[in-house]
Amino acid sequence: MQRGATAVAFREELQASVPHALFLFAASVALYLINLDRPEIHDELYHVLAARGLLESGEPRIAEGLYWRGFLFTRLVALSFTLFGEGLWSARLPSVFAAALVPVVLFFWVRRAAGPLAAWLTAGLFAVSPFAVEVAQFARFYALQVLAFTLGSWAIWALLCAPAGLVGQLLRGVVALGGLVLAVALQPVTLIGVVGIAAWAVPAFLTRLPNGKLRFLVAVGLVVAGLLALAFLGEEGLRRLWRLYRDVPLFNVPYKDQFWFYYLWYLLLYPTLWTLIGPCTIIALVRAPTLASFAATSFALSFLLNSFAGSKGLRYLAYAQPFLFMLWGIGLAAVVVHVPALWASGRAALVRILAGLGSWAKAAAAALLYAALASVLLVNPFWLRTIGLLAAIPIGPEIPDPDWRRAAPVLRPLVGEVAVVTGTDDLANLYYFGRHDVLFSPSKFHELYDVVFKDFDRDPRTGRPVIASLEALERVIRCYPSGLFLSSEGHVGKPFFVDEPVRALLQRTAEPVAVPPESHTFAYRWSVDTRSSLPAEACRDLPTPYPPLRAAAW
Repeated sequence: MQRGATAVAFREELQASVPHALFLFAASVALYLINLDRPEIHDELYHVLAARGLLESGEPRIAEGLYWRGFLFTRLVALSFTLFGEGLWSARLPSVFAAALVPVVLFFWVRRAAGPLAAWLTAGLFAVSPFAVEVAQFARFYALQVLAFTLGSWAIWALLCAPAGLVGQLLRGVVALGGLVLAVALQPVTLIGVVGIAAWAVPAFLTRLPNGKLRFLVAVGLVVAGLLALAFLGEEGLRRLWRLYRDVPLFNVPYKDQFWFYYLWYLLLYPTLWTLIGPCTIIALVRAPTLASFAATSFALSFLLNSFAGSKGLRYLAYAQPFLFMLWGIGLAAVVVHVPALWASGRAALVRILAGLGSWAKAAAAALLYAALASVLLVNPFWLRTIGLLAAIPIGPEIPDPDWRRAAPVLRPLVGEVAVVTGTDDLANLYYFGRHDVLFSPSKFHELYDVVFKDFDRDPRTGRPVIASLEALERVIRCYPSGLFLSSEGHVGKPFFVDEPVRALLQRTAEPVAVPPESHTFAYRWSVDTRSSLPAEACRDLPTPYPPLRAAAW
């Protein structure tokens, strides 16, 4: 009888929540659609080009290579192309919808455990956060990863904390396993999040066993299983995991040992909430013990383990962001209910203090209170970062993304005339111009160290040659009768892209091409008149330039 009454209450609560959830989803989608056709970030083009190849050949083909990473997301991009046509904005639609579903999941989850106000604060703060906007407008698998991980986490929490029948528990088990497996498959860094969930779920499971003897036996079994897993991995397997945890691509080397990386980002974007995370967590634990303990354990371990990992980036911690907003939302909900009383007493006190203003005292008191509330928003500049992302405006030391569409009118005719096209961005060259022959990128060369061992070996993702040495680049310039070197301003001065020796070589052997400055790109062209040739034997083993492919139509 009690279980039936609980099920009825749950259905009624669900029906009451659906209109609110639909509004939240629609508002999130509308927000994330703003300026959706902005210039791409490099990695987005992996899925854009692979989705085009999937539609044309049935394989995620990029030029002569295959791109299998995040294949499910590539399929979603291909479906979006089929429905809406090919373009950057349509490639981002799967991320938009996946990201917009995360606040909906948070709303239902938190409402069930901590009430509607906590649910609105959690879901609303997360939806407008720069973390959510970044993955929503990024044609990569991160938004889908966050959605899958959040759903899987909710299912695990519900398995242990929300009684249900056998069918309901089995369904939760399927969602938990499917969500976490999908999230890990999309981005292996999610394994760190699984560790955080396990740190809460194992003790929670043990405490729910009926007697101490059974708890002891299960605990011993789990320890033995852990030791067997370590033995199975062996020394080499553990070293490989450690390398995966600590090794970084060249572009991420400056951040490798900055264990304060995420701490500073939170302090920069949310100085008030971040410094109050301790009190918020305590309040949340009092208000919703099981959910707050789950969120606190999962986020804290994910935050710490990612902080000491090698690679750093806000997207790498994206899967754990919802748990932080849970703690903030539940904690704030307990405080917000007291605001009307505090407001009334504060206004009355200010009116007495400002009595000398006569009839203006009440208005002045209200203005001071509104200004105090506004200052809380202004000193927490997450909103500035969110606006900057939506408007594609770099803030502070950020470098503008290249906009090859602005440079295309100048570069497209030249691309069709030269013998070889090289540079630091193979994907942009293929997408915008249909031409790319040799990639110069010490960074990508290092990423492929298990596959590519020497200059002019091929990147399996594109099938095109990759070089990393200054000598190899000089051979390209001196052996081909004409060519273009294309790059973005953001790559200038970077030791893993266009450092000073590379710039000196280009200035010595080629001529700059005048491209629109607002494109934030640069180009060098060489020809028979500007180069110095090398002996024929020095050029004999260089790759033959590739025929043009279809360029983007926009």
